[in-house]
Amino acid sequence: MSTIDPGASPLRPGNATRIVADLIQASGAAPVTKIDITKTQVSLTVNGPDGLLTWTWSRGIVSTSDTQSTQVSSTPFDPTQFALDKVPSILATAARLAGSESNQSLQIVEYNAGTVLMTVTTRPETRPVFFRADGSVINVLDFTTTQGMAEGLKDAVGASPLVRSITFDPAHGIVVDAPEQNSTASQNGKDLVIRRTRSAKLPVWSVPRQDDSPADLFSPTDVDPAVLAALVDANSKDPKNSDVPKLSIDMSHGTSLPTITVDTDDAHTVHDLQGRDITNEVT
Repeated sequence: MSTIDPGASPLRPGNATRIVADLIQASGAAPVTKIDITKTQVSLTVNGPDGLLTWTWSRGIVSTSDTQSTQVSSTPFDPTQFALDKVPSILATAARLAGSESNQSLQIVEYNAGTVLMTVTTRPETRPVFFRADGSVINVLDFTTTQGMAEGLKDAVGASPLVRSITFDPAHGIVVDAPEQNSTASQNGKDLVIRRTRSAKLPVWSVPRQDDSPADLFSPTDVDPAVLAALVDANSKDPKNSDVPKLSIDMSHGTSLPTITVDTDDAHTVHDLQGRDITNEVT
């Protein structure tokens, strides 16, 4: 039996935190790989001694299935690091953004490359709304605004102190190539690079790749999202350009700081980090 009242809704303030704690205790504190929360029940998938098992709280009863979970093995996480106490506000935000609160459910599971996110979905299905561990929403971004560019840049950079390049194009959003944090990582003599892509509508997706091309590193903190957004906005409004411009930030022009290359339908210009056109000053 659970210590939570059988009539309690997991979606009410404080209940999800307490129910998850009960399930963790029931599972013997096995590594947690997924949490599912609905109006009437909470399920916890753990990596137990015999494989993945699902523990479920429903109307005050804690049980486990006799069969193993069909979930593909994913990165374990600490549920206490997720804002379960904010479930009501998370659901309210998701309802506003998705345009529906019908049969909402919240899931915590690995999204990509060890990154675990919270996702709210509805039935009938609307668009999923993603949240970070602290309960902050992963917004749909408008890259012509400073706010949108800043969030996208922060997400794509992640924890990387130095990067090889930052690019923006309308099809992919912001793409950051950074060296693998383990500086000794290499394969077949090639450096291992992590490519992190933050599109307008989805969380960051990370992919490792090999790259033996020379590239000087720079600090992403040198890059001002307001300057990038202004360049995108200005070039998007140019009647001569039918497409949103592509930006490339790197050290390829031999300057002491990275430069911003802007490519449009009929122009190729180079700018400094303040957005000033320096095309005639670089090779």
